[in-house]
Amino acid sequence: MPIHPEEKIAGILAPVFALRHNQDLGIGDTEAVRESIEFCADHGIGVLQILPINETGGDHSPYNAISSVALEPVLLSMTPEEVPGLTPEILAEHIDEVLLTTLRSGPVLYEEVKPLKDKLLAAAFVEFEDVHLEHATPLATEFAGFLQSESAWLSSYTLFRTLMNEYEGNPAWTSWKPEHLTVPAAEAWITASENSDELNRFRTYAAYVQWVAFRQWKAVHDFASQHKVRIIGDIPFGISRYSADVWAEPELFDLTWSGGAPPEGFFQTDEFTRKWGQNWGVPLYPWDVHRETNFAWWKQRITKTLETCHGFRIDHVLGFFRIYSFPWTPDRNWEFTDLTQEEALLLTNGREPQFLPRPDEPEELGERNAAEGSAILRVFIEAAKGDAIIAEDLGCVPPYMPRVLTELGIPGFVLPQFEKDEKTWEIRNIADFPVNRLATYATHDHDPLAKYYENLVAKWLGPNGHDGWLEVQRVMRYLGLDDKKPPTEFTHELHEAFIEKLVELPCAWVIYMITDVLGTTQRFNMPGTSTSSNWSERLEASLDDLALDGRYASKFALLKKVIEKHGRLPK
Repeated sequence: MPIHPEEKIAGILAPVFALRHNQDLGIGDTEAVRESIEFCADHGIGVLQILPINETGGDHSPYNAISSVALEPVLLSMTPEEVPGLTPEILAEHIDEVLLTTLRSGPVLYEEVKPLKDKLLAAAFVEFEDVHLEHATPLATEFAGFLQSESAWLSSYTLFRTLMNEYEGNPAWTSWKPEHLTVPAAEAWITASENSDELNRFRTYAAYVQWVAFRQWKAVHDFASQHKVRIIGDIPFGISRYSADVWAEPELFDLTWSGGAPPEGFFQTDEFTRKWGQNWGVPLYPWDVHRETNFAWWKQRITKTLETCHGFRIDHVLGFFRIYSFPWTPDRNWEFTDLTQEEALLLTNGREPQFLPRPDEPEELGERNAAEGSAILRVFIEAAKGDAIIAEDLGCVPPYMPRVLTELGIPGFVLPQFEKDEKTWEIRNIADFPVNRLATYATHDHDPLAKYYENLVAKWLGPNGHDGWLEVQRVMRYLGLDDKKPPTEFTHELHEAFIEKLVELPCAWVIYMITDVLGTTQRFNMPGTSTSSNWSERLEASLDDLALDGRYASKFALLKKVIEKHGRLPK
């Protein structure tokens, strides 16, 4: 269902990897999502927003996936009921209590969890071959149907995964042998190989994993529908340049540029980002080619996302109008950190970071961007067939963006603490916030509330004390608290005021990042960086257990209370 302005609803944002349940293997999985859906239903929460669940590469970033369709195997629940072919004996052979204690003790240990789940899936596949494929059982028939119905993307994906396996998991196809650089060449290589049977069996295994993944996620989708909870997924602007998509259909991508974001005041995580901006490394799109194909690749991406979710957020919707682009890939960022603009041009044949296909100024260029981006989003709306679409429109927002999104009926984002009156710098009156918006205090890219306030206090008590003091006062007035005696720490009273103020906004949807409900400072991602802590932070316990914890019970009780009070229960 789309978002209707008159429909008031509340939700939480929780990355799947961060969720827990008592039997998980060191990372959130579909069972953790199922339990979280039940938790949401019990607390009047109508939306569970998640990050992308497509298969990732070595950086584990859900925004740098190696497939626009294939799902991440490490997020699968590993039980005999959920994985055809998996048996208690296989689990006992590969898992012991010492290993479980290590995996469950802190953040996600990807280098241990991924190989473990791969071994379990591989062993389950052997059993599936023997029990089901050999005897043409109903499950074998279901699997055969999946192979046929998903062949449009599955064939090239399984070929890519087979080649990755030959290169010990390395998806950087630009470094592969010539006979592996195109689909026809790779198919011919497998046919001629003396190991063709083994290679084709691995392709079948890769397809089996995706069959299991879509079975689990579609079941989760149906479970959420039964509980009147909507799962809102995420479609990033980009895809990894080392993905099955780029390898199989290079004509759909422009590898001469790397998409990113310009320098701005909020995200300044290191010297390169402060000076040059964020270089994500994702390829751009030759939009003329996509128009010629009637946007088939995008329509497939949206359709497959909606098989597992009830709607989606478009990450960095600004990129569909114009994208800030670098003439070098992120692995070369270090070369440019200390260079002047003139020195950088010598290394790039005169090309500099810039907005493509064109800047927004003068106004006539901006209007061209507005028209072209609007046309692309209309394709998205058509492909979504009435399901909810939300546009993440944060960052350097061009002046035409609010108008275009309003015309299309696509809600953008509002982060109230950053919505300032241009003259007084006061946080805007809540009555002035637009209805057709999604309001939140933070996305996965932002500091949680507790850290946000901690930073304000540090500024207040630091060298720029006067400016910090004024900012803290503005926040206190926004919350309706005493601006003469603001606390120097994130108190329970302050936290409660933030929680209730958000649901008071007229915006149709309000979403709390789960760490903001808890009042913790955990952070899931630091934009512009590639560190081991990114995409690995986990909650202390399952949502059910956290709600029973004395530190958090009152916070969840408050959330349920204010949702009911302000009429945001799911219909």
